[in-house]
Amino acid sequence: MDGNRVISSISPEIGGKKGSAGCQCELGRDKLLTAPPYRPCPIQDDVPKSRFSTAPCRRDFKEYKCPVSHTLVTFKSPMHPKEAFSKVFPSNTPIKFVKRKLAKLLSVSNSNLLLTINRSILKETSLLSNLKTDAHGNLTVDVYTKDSEKFALSSIPKENYVHELLQSILPKKKALPFIAIKFRIRNQTSLFTRSYHSAIKIHEIKKNLAGLFQVAPENLVLLRGENPLKDRMALSDLDYNKYGIVEVELLTKDTKKLNLDKLYKELPSSDILAVTVPFGTGLRQLNVEVFSRPIEKPFLGGFKNIHTGVIYHHAFTQTPQKPEKVSPERKNCRDTQTAEEIERVLETNYSRSTQMATEKVYIPSVTDKIIIPKRYETYEEKIARLNHKHYATIIQRAFRHHQFRQKVERWLKECKERIRRMQEEDRLEREAMERRLRRDLITRTFPKTREDFDQLYAMVDRWKHGEISRISRLHSKGPKIAEFTLLLDKEVELLRCIEAYRLKVREDSRKTKDKKFLEEISKPVAWFGRDGKLITMDTIEIQKARKLKELYNSFLRTDLEVNERIELLVDMKAALQEFSHDLVDEVMALLDRECDLLVRRCDDHQLEFLRRRISASVLQVIKTSELNSGVTKCKDIRDYQKMEEGRLYLCEMCNQVKLHTEFPLNAKMSGFLVCMSCSWKDVTERLWIDMTPYRFILRAVQREERRRKCWGSLAFVLQEKDVFFIVEKLWHSHSAISECADMSLLRLCRWHVGEDWAPWNCFLVTVEEMKEHLKLENPEAVYDEELISKVANKHKLARANFEQLISINKRFTESGDWQGIRAPAVAHVNAVDRITLGKFAEL
Repeated sequence: MDGNRVISSISPEIGGKKGSAGCQCELGRDKLLTAPPYRPCPIQDDVPKSRFSTAPCRRDFKEYKCPVSHTLVTFKSPMHPKEAFSKVFPSNTPIKFVKRKLAKLLSVSNSNLLLTINRSILKETSLLSNLKTDAHGNLTVDVYTKDSEKFALSSIPKENYVHELLQSILPKKKALPFIAIKFRIRNQTSLFTRSYHSAIKIHEIKKNLAGLFQVAPENLVLLRGENPLKDRMALSDLDYNKYGIVEVELLTKDTKKLNLDKLYKELPSSDILAVTVPFGTGLRQLNVEVFSRPIEKPFLGGFKNIHTGVIYHHAFTQTPQKPEKVSPERKNCRDTQTAEEIERVLETNYSRSTQMATEKVYIPSVTDKIIIPKRYETYEEKIARLNHKHYATIIQRAFRHHQFRQKVERWLKECKERIRRMQEEDRLEREAMERRLRRDLITRTFPKTREDFDQLYAMVDRWKHGEISRISRLHSKGPKIAEFTLLLDKEVELLRCIEAYRLKVREDSRKTKDKKFLEEISKPVAWFGRDGKLITMDTIEIQKARKLKELYNSFLRTDLEVNERIELLVDMKAALQEFSHDLVDEVMALLDRECDLLVRRCDDHQLEFLRRRISASVLQVIKTSELNSGVTKCKDIRDYQKMEEGRLYLCEMCNQVKLHTEFPLNAKMSGFLVCMSCSWKDVTERLWIDMTPYRFILRAVQREERRRKCWGSLAFVLQEKDVFFIVEKLWHSHSAISECADMSLLRLCRWHVGEDWAPWNCFLVTVEEMKEHLKLENPEAVYDEELISKVANKHKLARANFEQLISINKRFTESGDWQGIRAPAVAHVNAVDRITLGKFAEL
């Protein structure tokens, strides 16, 4: 072999340790071959790693370990130890998705399922990669149900999870720029290794080998196993390992032996050789890279075999040394461990004197001190004199006093802060109660909505029942009949006054809507220009609508004289002449009639009903699209789009098609039957119930769920009627603990604080009782058995009455749609509409 090339080898005994190898190889920058040994041997822990991490014979196996991206989870039931179910999940999968998948396979509720490891409940936010696995990277999870619901893991259809695990865990074949081929020559027991580009073809490799061995390319055959390789196959299509090494068998068709000496004569500047060395009691094959030596590499120690002439190196470097600034010949150094000692006699520059008085030297003794030695003091006497323990005790006592004073100050500060916070909470609750009472008083005094009038009717109904009980208790026979007659008259008078006020409020509301309608159709078109200025435009239709609005407003004025009134009627008649419609003819006839009555000097009281009829007819003319298509075009389009986008249902009482928003909603309804207007007018089915306290309880529950970030809670779906049913029918309007019947103090809180609020997870108590109950993690361990049994029965009744809501909750939970339905106060209506449409999609 050429002298400029060095083949690295291994010293079996001298200059190295067992299990390690020193390698002389310089990795090129253009063709980097990082191939480890073909059959790596496990390295002992006590053997140090090689200094040359780039040497092929000393690669760390862990460096090439592919990370596992999936985890095999085995579910077991402690109630049925023989049953098990296994499934593969990605390692970054949260526990809540695993729980949801298992609940769907077992057909049980997601909230009723518990997953544990070593009797520790898994958090839903934990990832599979964060859990402790076994040696193989697998997980074993125990499955429980909260209410001991029966389930069978054996009922789940078995999946081919082994194939799924292998496909997910095995890493994909990494594309390498160069691949090392290990050729095994048949019938010669010889091995050699060469490196080729991954894009080269098999027939090109045959041509290269044919040129090296000086044979015809058609005479060479490459086998992979027992299958010959096709000439057009690329080298990257072979099944090489993760180190980029593939083993191929080489033979000739005429069974002619190949001369390996020709191979080494034509050895390129960079190649890989397979070297067999003794290792322990056997032999070991190593891949050795051969590189040219363009620099003079320093000799760091070694030995030479006198029989073979091979030079073995203890260590080697692949990086050339930097040239020294100063040559070694010009450097001077000194021994540091052996310092020479030299004795010299020095004379002072001037005379020096001692402190002893002599005949020639006089030293005054005025300032001298006579020191008398004292009695010898032992160590124990010194310790007793210094008394360190006493002073240490004083310091410790002072420090402990300081610490205690700091603790007292901190406790006092916390106590004051807690008292201040409690006072602030009491103040806020008191102010909220005052606002609530003030709002109730205002709504009772000046009712505006149907709920306000329902509250008045409920007050009359409560007053009537109270009077009936009083009369029945105090009177009998004749006096009782007389009292009942007076009670009936009073009730009729109260109802008449409430109804008259309701009609007046309704009329005022209608006038406000008409005024808003006229303002809307006469409003100019506005937009912002490029310079940010507001631009308005009046179209012909808008000008026409504004003119009609002014005439209508002028007609409603009551402060005009007779002549001015007649001129106004004439102007209105002239403005309406351009229309041709039966309704316009009727309005013009009514205008002529008012003119005749004004000429005959009729007063305003006599013309009141005629003017109401004329104003209603004029407004109807303005709203009619056949007469004013341009005026009401935008409004008609908006109304049509609103009807087109929403779902329409037929009311069975008024036989009108209306949007689903105009029907009353509750969790127990089975369909849209009667609209809100017809249900309010139907006195036979309407109950005089004051929904104000139940509405307040519902809002308190929603406020608490919103504070806990539970956007998927059923509290945002229920209505006031559902809360009335829960409080009145299930809990009988009494606190479950203290039997308090004051509706202003009752609240519906969670029974289990860790679960979302639901009709089957609620607890009717007072405000003070609710504060103490929310501090309990396990209420079953605190309350007595009678109360726990009572609450369990209430929850069973709630599940039976809200069975339809349970199925909807299960469907939305399993499908994951609860995440998209965020129901805070501002989006409460949209969430209810979405759930309601899904509930009655098949109706």
